[in-house]
Amino acid sequence: MKRIILMLAVAGIAFIGCNNTNSTAITDFIPGTYVNQAQSGYSVANDTLIIAKAKSTDNIYLITRRTGYRRITDGKLQALQHQVKHLSGSWDSQKQILEVMQTHTFLIFQPDKRNLLNGVSEYRKL
Repeated sequence: MKRIILMLAVAGIAFIGCNNTNSTAITDFIPGTYVNQAQSGYSVANDTLIIAKAKSTDNIYLITRRTGYRRITDGKLQALQHQVKHLSGSWDSQKQILEVMQTHTFLIFQPDKRNLLNGVSEYRKL
């Protein structure tokens, strides 16, 4: 599974490297709120990423991840649970990616589609 995610991340980076999108257009697009919904046989989840530029530096972003999820046990939805995580990311202007420092994952922004990719998860911008 890790290999698949790594291969997708590398492919995404290569795609962005070949893309003619202006770096400034991407960094202007980054701040905002992004949402994702996911469901499996084990849970239903709503995920929100709120990304803001840090005031002290040009390439650091503050990320708040809010997740609401309901586990599925014996086919029944359980009580709603919430998680909030505060993270930070470093923008790499050469690779055109935002690396989340705490998790070492990469966020790839696609302004033309109004979304971001986090591994195999696609978030749409509100």
